[in-house]
Amino acid sequence: MSQIFYRMQMKAGSEGETITDEVLSQNKITSDIEYAGERFLDLKSGSIILVHKGSIPVALVKILDRIPNNQIKQPSFGIDYSVQIISNYNTAVKAFPDLNELYQNMPFQGTFAQVEKGNSTFKRINKWYQLVKKEKEMQDKIDLLEYKKQIILQGPPGTGKTRLAKLIAEEMTKASVITNSIQLIDNFLKNFDTKSEEVLKARSRHGELLNEFKSKFPIANLKDISKESYCIGTGSNDSFCWWIERGLISLGYYFPGSARSYLIYWSKIKNEYSKHGLASNIENDDEATKRIVQLIADLLEDKNIKLATTFLGTSFLLKILHSYYPEKYFPVNSIPCLENILKLFGENYSSLDAFEKNLKVQELFNERKKALGSDVTNIEFMQFLFGNFDLKGKIEIEIKTNQIISRGEYKIIQFHPSYSYEDFVRGISAKTNSDNKVFYKVEDRILMEFAKEAFDNSKSKYVLILDEINRANLPSVLGELIYALEYRYNHEKNNLKEASVESLYDTSEDDQEPNRTLLLPNNLYIIGTMNTSDRSVGHIDYAIRRRFAFVDVLPDIEPIRPAGLNKFKDVCELFIEEYDTVDWKNPKFKASKHLSPEFKPEDVMIGHSYFITKEKDEAGNPLDEIKQIRLKLKYEIVPILKEYVKDGILKQSKEIETLISSL
Repeated sequence: MSQIFYRMQMKAGSEGETITDEVLSQNKITSDIEYAGERFLDLKSGSIILVHKGSIPVALVKILDRIPNNQIKQPSFGIDYSVQIISNYNTAVKAFPDLNELYQNMPFQGTFAQVEKGNSTFKRINKWYQLVKKEKEMQDKIDLLEYKKQIILQGPPGTGKTRLAKLIAEEMTKASVITNSIQLIDNFLKNFDTKSEEVLKARSRHGELLNEFKSKFPIANLKDISKESYCIGTGSNDSFCWWIERGLISLGYYFPGSARSYLIYWSKIKNEYSKHGLASNIENDDEATKRIVQLIADLLEDKNIKLATTFLGTSFLLKILHSYYPEKYFPVNSIPCLENILKLFGENYSSLDAFEKNLKVQELFNERKKALGSDVTNIEFMQFLFGNFDLKGKIEIEIKTNQIISRGEYKIIQFHPSYSYEDFVRGISAKTNSDNKVFYKVEDRILMEFAKEAFDNSKSKYVLILDEINRANLPSVLGELIYALEYRYNHEKNNLKEASVESLYDTSEDDQEPNRTLLLPNNLYIIGTMNTSDRSVGHIDYAIRRRFAFVDVLPDIEPIRPAGLNKFKDVCELFIEEYDTVDWKNPKFKASKHLSPEFKPEDVMIGHSYFITKEKDEAGNPLDEIKQIRLKLKYEIVPILKEYVKDGILKQSKEIETLISSL
């Protein structure tokens, strides 16, 4: 069915003032028979009208219902319709700059008229309407994805499912402004309640922890502590390294990933002290420990940072420095996090080393809180920063305005029958150590790597596209993550217990606590695509189906240029009857006699993308569209149709063979 458009103006007589804005503010249009004619008495619900003031477009509206005479409000010319404002021109032209060119010097005349199909006005209105319609359809799918977290775009071949998935992902992950960093920081420093009972209790607890740590490991005695007092892994939960990593965690997170960072630790697997780096060449364990703690003592007593960093990690040393000098060093030891904090303040850190970056953050904090008369501690400020900014992820700042830019990311994966849990979620990899010996390590795969990135960038959106999702054995590929799809981790609620599931694989090393936890954050979205004609794959089971929303992506004539439209009709009529009566905006197909009864047309029809042609090449030269269609028919469409006959989707007959060969 062809779209019908009208155009109208609303003004009080031929020389009268326009009342367009006032009328539209009531979500209605108004006219009378004298100016609009008899046609205005019986406008159909769903009709599209361009409202304009002379040559200036104002809005596209859709008719809802005629307003009864006893309910009409002024201003009115006597015949009123309630309308849905589809799009305001001033807003639309910002989103779609092409509209500005379309409507420049547009000669709209008359009060009300139907627009003749095919003329320049019709084309302009249709262009606007199609842009807004596509934007609305896209937003509907985005809203569904936001709600459900994972959707599957399903349909027959050639309907643009993968392209649509990419468009959705691009729209969701595009850059957007979140907030002004300095403004948010200042609001916190000015308004933080340092007198609340909760804050006072936390400060007291932090002070007690530091005092207990320093009393156990005073700087003066550090160089004399034993390997038992230094090393983690013994199970005592009272060693120097245990306190740095675990005991003081509320005063600044430090997790090295491996106890090798401490150069010596107790290995439960080997049942002996495991030595690395500087310590690996020292045979005696006590002597190795003495060399390490001497470096730490020299760092604290003589500020010999250069020597310490030769053998020990920067983050480890920054954590130690803050633990002993909490007012001088900021309680963040991760270099990427420190750089992100400096970005928030608009500081250039390119010439600073890690220690200078930490000191600079503390300096900026001190200056800011002094200027605002704040009594916030650096621990409290650190907690605020981690709670409100993606310090572990990527922070992008607009320098002139100090506005934080959120920019997400999307990835696409092609599923196939041999794809497994170990390929997608977590698996074992063979590695080679420094002695060229093979060892095996559990590693996260693409889903969990991407989920971790989303976890660290809670203000941004991450989209994973699983192309041909039904080609893999989904229960086997997803495993226990079927639960995590439904129960997502929420950054604001911090619902770790509820959202966590346990993997078969433990990522911890022998010196660490077991870690089998898997979780999917709520800013990670999954879009699957599914070819409904593919009989070579199994169906998606109910447990997985319940966790996805399914969106039909069906053939559509709108993108097809005239050169391909006739052939599209010829191919469609192999699958459906009454082609000319199909409402392509909301298609209901009647199966043709050629289609096997166990198949639905909407599952196996050849989609519109096979019939889309290019008008010009990259250099702007015109292309032969008829030739393009012939090539597509010969090498893409006809082979699929022949395969359909072979597979029993289309009934084998002399007539179908003739129809296919005549294309």
